Amino acid sequence: MIVPLTDVQLKAIQNFCPRSKDEIDQDLSILRHWLDKQPHLPKTSDEFIKKVLFSLKYRTEKVKLVIDNYYTVKEIFPQIYGDLDPTTESFRKHVEAVHMFPLPKLTPDFCRVLCYRMATTDAKAFCPDNQLKRNELMWNWLFDEDVLTLGDVWIFDLTNMDSMAQWAHFNLSFMKKILKINMEAKPVRIKRVHFVNIAPIAETSLNFIKHFFPQKYKNRILFNSTFESLQDQYPIDMFPNEWGGKAGNMAELSQRMHEELIKRRSWCLEMEGLKADSSKRIGQSKTADQSILGIEGNFKKICFD
Repeated sequence: MIVPLTDVQLKAIQNFCPRSKDEIDQDLSILRHWLDKQPHLPKTSDEFIKKVLFSLKYRTEKVKLVIDNYYTVKEIFPQIYGDLDPTTESFRKHVEAVHMFPLPKLTPDFCRVLCYRMATTDAKAFCPDNQLKRNELMWNWLFDEDVLTLGDVWIFDLTNMDSMAQWAHFNLSFMKKILKINMEAKPVRIKRVHFVNIAPIAETSLNFIKHFFPQKYKNRILFNSTFESLQDQYPIDMFPNEWGGKAGNMAELSQRMHEELIKRRSWCLEMEGLKADSSKRIGQSKTADQSILGIEGNFKKICFD
């Protein structure tokens, strides 16, 4: 599904934020000591912690905030982080309605590209919470499978998004959830977000939504009229066939991603239990931060590079 890194690629990525083994072990020890005092958080593997450390440039205080938020949103949003069985009928229907998959190869600057396209123009086939559920499973699968990357690139193909009924799903509440989760509760660097094949109705909606993003993210949200305009930034061969590349067609790539999740069904189901238990939280309110449903809230503000 994804092409393994070469030794040369891995070394180049590690050199982006060099750290000796002793320094990494020291950071890991600090975080382990902190986690031992957080009874509301689930058990966390050393490998996961090390990847979060790298993603956040070994800033241990920021790592603590992200790990806490990462597990807390799973408690707050059971409609997204519960019922993660990829073999269910509702999951299968969403796979048929939306193509979602990572590209097999990294970009030249070592980023993972995530691709999205509606497979139908039927607005009723799209469910926002199922979209987020699938995206979270795909992202967690990649975080587990990828040795290291330097960030994510999202490409949204809007070819089949041409009606108000479809865009009604992408309301402000839905976009606020995406904003909150990805900015404050995931160890991810979002490098660029491309919207391609934009109809006038889509550009109006996206410009409105873009207003709510921090300035640094506004600059990373790019509108592309055609896929040819992406060729200045990425090798064309890495794209799906529909975009002029050689990675395979989008339906097959999306189905392969689904099959990878089915292979790891037990892992997906285990993810349901990896969440915070705010009743055990020490020194803070025992009520989960419901304010994450909006832009404001007492989640610590995290600015990802």
